[in-house]
Amino acid sequence: MRKNVKIIHNNETYYVNPNTGEVMDYDGKTVYIQTLEERKRTKEYFKKQKEKEKKAQQINEQYKEYGNFVWSVYNINQQLFANIKPSNITRLMYISTYLNYKGYLMYNQRTVMTKKNMSELLRLSDRGFIYFYKDMIDNNILQIQNNKIYINHDLFGKGSLPKNQIAKFVQNDKYITRLYIDGVRAFYDISTSRSHKTLSYLFQILPYVNREFNIVCFNPLEEDLDKVQCMSLGEFCNTIGYDYHNVKQLQKKLFDTTFTINGKITTAIGCVNTGLSNSDCKIFINPKVYYAGNQWDKVEVFKKF
Repeated sequence: MRKNVKIIHNNETYYVNPNTGEVMDYDGKTVYIQTLEERKRTKEYFKKQKEKEKKAQQINEQYKEYGNFVWSVYNINQQLFANIKPSNITRLMYISTYLNYKGYLMYNQRTVMTKKNMSELLRLSDRGFIYFYKDMIDNNILQIQNNKIYINHDLFGKGSLPKNQIAKFVQNDKYITRLYIDGVRAFYDISTSRSHKTLSYLFQILPYVNREFNIVCFNPLEEDLDKVQCMSLGEFCNTIGYDYHNVKQLQKKLFDTTFTINGKITTAIGCVNTGLSNSDCKIFINPKVYYAGNQWDKVEVFKKF
């Protein structure tokens, strides 16, 4: 009976042979024989079910490869964290990867994070850390409760999100993406405090990244690749408020910076030149840093990483 498929109808269990159309009860007794048209529909149904199972398996494999993640909440087509110092955005995204399922930061699996731990992880000067910490507190991003450092749950989260919280996001036209812990940490670990401002553009542009294809564009909700309105390097600079005359510096610090994930050397941002000048460069984000979708087979640019 291996070739037969189990179905439940009116709380009764049956087994269908898609080749013969036989419908059998639990004891293997034939109770019904499908018509040719019914058999055709049954085969089509099972074919779709197998495709769904294959798809789910592929997604699970990708989840395993990319590792654990935290949720980041944002508004479409609005620059991320416009109220805080750019260099502190990079530091915040990094420190958010230490979030636990209860909403506060952990230095490791057993130790609750302290300000001292945070300073050690960020590798900032005393003055730099003081400014960062004050920036986070003043903007209600970090919150202290019961000697624990919480991150505003309207901005970051980990694990399953409550339905009421998801409904709240939808009502406020907010979206979520996955920040992959290994990718973000590896990217930060090779950085210096002086480069944090430039590296922040990787995160500031997040609301303009297509949720399916991870391409920087003007219509991030578009699901048809042919209709995605890609953002050129020049438009990228305009969007994040970067002086295009210094684009070579941007490329060196952001586009050409390499780091290692799972033994593979990669970059956080890729750029494909589609014209004669740098301004014609089309930009995409390494999904191992952040990615909102789950249809990896649709993301052609992943092959670049």
